[in-house]
Amino acid sequence: MKMRFAKSRNKLPNFVSPYAATGALATLSILLTLVCAPAVKAQTKAPAPGGPVSLEQAVNIALKNNPTIQAASAYAQAARHAIDVAKAGYLPNVNFSEGFTRGNNPVYVFGTLLTQRQFTAANFDLGFLNVPPPLDNFRTQFSASMPLYDFGRTSKRVKSARLQAQGTGDIAERTRQAVVFDVVSAYLNELLAHERVRVAKASVNMTQADLDRARARVQQGLAVESDVLSAQAQLAQARENLIQAQNSVAIGQASLNVAMGIPEETQTKTEGKLSEIKVPVGSLITLQGTALKERPDYQAVQLQAENAQNSVGLAKKEFLPRIDMMGSWEVDNQTFATRGGNNWVAGATLTFNIFNGGARRAQIAESKAYHLRADAMRSHMESVVRLQVREAYLNLNAARQRVSVSQDSSAQAEESLRILRNRYNAGLATIMDVLRAETMQTSAENNHLNAVYDYRLAFAALELATGELGPNSPAVTQ
Repeated sequence: MKMRFAKSRNKLPNFVSPYAATGALATLSILLTLVCAPAVKAQTKAPAPGGPVSLEQAVNIALKNNPTIQAASAYAQAARHAIDVAKAGYLPNVNFSEGFTRGNNPVYVFGTLLTQRQFTAANFDLGFLNVPPPLDNFRTQFSASMPLYDFGRTSKRVKSARLQAQGTGDIAERTRQAVVFDVVSAYLNELLAHERVRVAKASVNMTQADLDRARARVQQGLAVESDVLSAQAQLAQARENLIQAQNSVAIGQASLNVAMGIPEETQTKTEGKLSEIKVPVGSLITLQGTALKERPDYQAVQLQAENAQNSVGLAKKEFLPRIDMMGSWEVDNQTFATRGGNNWVAGATLTFNIFNGGARRAQIAESKAYHLRADAMRSHMESVVRLQVREAYLNLNAARQRVSVSQDSSAQAEESLRILRNRYNAGLATIMDVLRAETMQTSAENNHLNAVYDYRLAFAALELATGELGPNSPAVTQ
């Protein structure tokens, strides 16, 4: 008899499809360029040092400390700053420069003396004009340029930056939901590990009692030595199962710490026991509609399609001219400290590209192709979201039924063990019958624990699929 103990269950259990998590390959391929937004402030009190941590507290610790969310926040800030970068296209560009030149080029000397306001009649001498002495010039200049009208180019760029920032905000929310799911999974996994330790200890105690009874019956001449050997073998297996269960607790604790974003060696304690929750669940059609409305990653894909359409408009704007204004003021001196001449210039330019090798038309075609791609990905994402909700909904219903069946099975196995123990004490059953019943009872209890764990996690997966999972959702608070 060998009881099965799951190792660390931080990954999704078998009943949860990869579609139920944000990291699904289909979703990631659609959202390759999007991520993140600010983390949410914790609403529950921090646990006392060394005290038990509730699931709500664990979730809020993760929202504050998980490095995935911190990275997402930094990326979201960058996306929001991109809006200001785009808006800068409306404003003037002002520059300052300070330069020094020295030379005896005739044209340079002639022009520089004029700008320095130092040109005299003596400078018309042919010898001076042909072979002038070296001249120093310190040039201080302020220059500015400003677009007067670019036929909507800048407004299109600002809109694109805003759509991108909104998309990163939506994906940020999805990142937070994924972190919450990871914490719920790790927390329930540790609760399950503690329950398995309890079951394993009970199994060791039961088998030890069987061994003591077998030895007593052998001494009384009512049993053979093989009964003692069978009980000893069963006890060794029960102790091995206990060691595995205790190891699962240590691994589960480290996994929960990592999910919360704290060092894995931190000593944390979970609060409460693994128990079933009663929560109402709407119809499948209602849940799918909620997902299409609430799922932030789906909203991000829609924004991507809108942004791709905006890029087509921006590409078309490149066929239009632009009008810019420019101006400068400068001071030219022969030495850095002395005063010299100053001048200014101002004007406006109309720029219209007549031919650039067909690059603009190619850019429009490229933008249209990206728009078709984004629209197709939005359609695919809608199908993925519907499938994720359906799968999570069916998994929850199956897990709920398993809880009921496994509970009855556990009660039946316990009653069967009680009867066989009485029969063994009366000499009407063998030790092997009792040991098999104990194995069945322990297995049934573990199966019930697995069913409760799967049910709790399936409900969290359903909230993740509908986009409602958060620090205050029923999967966390109940």
